Amino acid sequence: MMRRWLRRRLARRPDDGLSLAEMLVAMMVFAMAMAMITGALIATLHVTKGAQSASDAEFEARQALAIIDRQVRSGNVLFSPADEVTYLSSCHDLGGNSGDCMRIYTQSNGDEKCVQWQLVPDPSAVGTYQLQMRSWTSDWQSSGKVTAWAVNARGLLLSGSPFTLDVGNAGLYGERLLKVHLVSKNVANGHNVTIDASISGRNTTYGYSGSQCLPVPPG
Repeated sequence: MMRRWLRRRLARRPDDGLSLAEMLVAMMVFAMAMAMITGALIATLHVTKGAQSASDAEFEARQALAIIDRQVRSGNVLFSPADEVTYLSSCHDLGGNSGDCMRIYTQSNGDEKCVQWQLVPDPSAVGTYQLQMRSWTSDWQSSGKVTAWAVNARGLLLSGSPFTLDVGNAGLYGERLLKVHLVSKNVANGHNVTIDASISGRNTTYGYSGSQCLPVPPG
């Protein structure tokens, strides 16, 4: 049968064209090929988008850590994150998990100011958190120099205490070690990225009582 069909096709004149049935078969084959190509492209875009989102979330977390590093290394007073939720109404209470909020009195970039960091639930992605930061000057009540909360990282998970201050026996003064623990959610492959750092604050706290960051502006 196939041979007869081929003979008929070869016997046709060049201007005979295609029959309606042949046109329909060709269109069906073309449609199937396009559907397979489109499906492969969509799958590739989904994988690429997921990988890009995960990469962006990790990059944001590392960028935020770099900012914290500069602030702590130039910080004269570091406040214990474990106590912030108890003493400050501006800190979000994430269910008693201490260390979700911290303050630093810093001279980063030669600018004396108080900096506050905290994790808050991300309204755009249930189950994840945003890392926010704001700052104010010691005379904020008269100068009004208080920045709004800015989001520095998204796609974070709450796993342990994000901020822990190791004061040892130094009390308010002396060198201190801030431990930062951030977990970036990777939606693409489910392998979350953990970012840990230990940052030493400067050992020049003499002359600073900690009152430079009090009172704290309303949240």
